[in-house]
Order: sequence, then structure tokens, then C-alpha cells
Amino acid sequence: MTEAAEGVSRNQALEVVLRILRGAVAAQASDVHLKAQLQPRVRIHGQLCPLDHPALSEETVQTAVGALASLARVTSDRLAGKQVDFSCHVPDVGRFRVHAYRQNSTVAAALRHIPSTIPDFATLRLPPVVKRIASAERGLVLVTGATGNGKSTTIAAMLQFINQKFPRHVVTIEDPVEWMFADSVASFSQREVGRDVDTFQQGLEGVLREDPDVLFVGEIRTQTEFDIALNAAESGRLVISTFHSSDVERAISRMVNFYPGEYRDAVRHRIADVVSGVISQRLIPKNQATEKILATEVLTRSPTVIECVREPTRSRGLAAALEAGSNEYGSHSFDQTLQSMVKDKLISMDTAKANARSANDFMRGMKLMR
Repeated sequence: MTEAAEGVSRNQALEVVLRILRGAVAAQASDVHLKAQLQPRVRIHGQLCPLDHPALSEETVQTAVGALASLARVTSDRLAGKQVDFSCHVPDVGRFRVHAYRQNSTVAAALRHIPSTIPDFATLRLPPVVKRIASAERGLVLVTGATGNGKSTTIAAMLQFINQKFPRHVVTIEDPVEWMFADSVASFSQREVGRDVDTFQQGLEGVLREDPDVLFVGEIRTQTEFDIALNAAESGRLVISTFHSSDVERAISRMVNFYPGEYRDAVRHRIADVVSGVISQRLIPKNQATEKILATEVLTRSPTVIECVREPTRSRGLAAALEAGSNEYGSHSFDQTLQSMVKDKLISMDTAKANARSANDFMRGMKLMR
């Protein structure tokens, strides 16, 4: 994947990519796509756009990926495969998460820009209850949503809040490490899969011997990984991770469905005992603007919520339980968030109905707000 191509020096290829990345950062692009024989493309406010730039040669893309990998000190054995993930700091440009892969027998890359400053809760428009969730001493916290909806940024804000407020040891297991944390009140140990540990599972199996107070797992993908994370939460640690699920109800269902049928009742009880919060989020179009705005659904612990998690016959009542606990517990549904956003003229009615659980129920709720 990364052998130097004939006729293109490493410095020449890197300079081409530096020029592209500088322009992308200046344009506030979130992602950059590099493919052979095509113009580079960037994602701005969710839209993928070609740059006014000549098509990249196969040699330039291949050599540039190798140059970026060298900045991250990626080992040759990791680069020998057909795809690889790493993060690197590009001098005078910024930090990027890189996914290099092969397509049509050529090397390609998708780069995600990681801002240098970790945004706070107010900047992200996260609800106040997230601060309380991040302050928990123990339990399981999940941030869910589709790819590209800001899950990593929300978790970075939570970890930085912990860093500024609590004397805790935070251990992260990531693939790759994205946001970098400088020790403040808290102490961080950031472990990257492939660099500091061979696999997620290996990192999780060793983490409890590292005296953690807080464990952040980049993404839980398998039953084995979830079981280890659940054990860590049950042992009195705060465990934070991400899930790909569209709302709170589906997040709980996915956790339970990791396990065979005969174990699911027991798993429901385990989850109910340790779940501290679930934050589901979506970035949706802002009213009369090209950018997007964050909408959230949040589960917090309450007697009713815990019973809905514990008892499968009550699981469909979870959304109603979130809405009922909005005043006392800080939980809320997507529909409640969307109703408030329409009232504040942040989003249009059409956008709200398109993202609501039920358009009819949403409109009934809007009438009750008047």
C-alpha cells in the first residue's frame, strides 16, 4: 500500500496533500476524500463537493498515504494489509483521522479533520443533563447515532469535563486515537489499537489492571467486548462508549440482542442495574442555513425507565417514560427536543416532522405546547 511510487517523491506527494488539507480546513470541511485519477472531494455541511484541483495520480495518492502514515509512526506490518486506520498531526495544518484502503486495485484515503480545541457542552448545544451524566462515578454511558452525527465530539466534551473537574484515571481504548487530552485534574492513558495494544478485546481484558476510574471504549462492536465493558461497569467504574443505533429504545434492544435468547432476561437485569445514561443524537438541517444542528434523546435513571429496561413487556413504553421524566430526571425524547427547536425557530416544521418518531404524535404534542 505504501511503497514509494516511481517518479513521485515523498516530499512532492506530501506537499500536494498539504495543499488540499489546508484548503479543506479553511473551508471548514469535515472530511477529505483522495482517490486515484479523480479530483479530491471534501464534505462541507454534509455535502460532498469536488475541489477545484487537478485529478490525483495513483502514485501521488499512494506516496501521500505512506507519508501520512510515517507521521503517525505506523508500523510496516500494519501497512501491509489492504486497509489501515491511524491518526496523525500534520504540521501547520491540524490533526486528522485517516482511513487508507484499496478500491479498484488502487490506494484511496478518507481523512476526518479533528479540531484542535475540544468544544464544551454549550458550544455543542448539549442539554444540561449531560453534565450530570458525565459526573457519575460509576455505570454505563452510551452515546448513539449514525456515523457522522458527532458522537466522538460529544464524548470528547464529556471526557474534557471530567479532566477539568475530577481527579480520576481515564483509560481510553480507541481505533485510532482521535482527540488528544493533556492531563489536568484527571490523568489520561490513551491506548490505540494496533499501536499500543493488538486488539480491542485485548485492551479491554487488561484495562481493569490499570487502575481506571473511567474507561472510554471507542466503539463496542461484539458481544465479547460488550460483556467486558458491562463487567467493568458492574465493578464500579464509569464506562463510556458508542453504539450505532438511531434512538434510545434501539440502543437497549441492540445491547440485549448481543446475547442468545436464553440469556436475554438476565442481561436486561444487568443493563438495568448499571446503565447511567444513553445519549442518542442526530445532526439535522438548521432553519434557513446550510449547517446542521444537534438534536438529542436522553435516557437517565428513574424507576420507570429502569423497569422498562428490565421488563421486555414494557420496553415499548420507554419513549413515554423518557418524556415523563423530563422535569425530575432530565430525560427527554427526540420529539420533545424537536418541539422545543421548532418553538425556538431553530428548525422548520417539515424538518421536525421528518425526524419525529411519529409525525401525528409530534403535531399533537405541538398543539399541547401552545
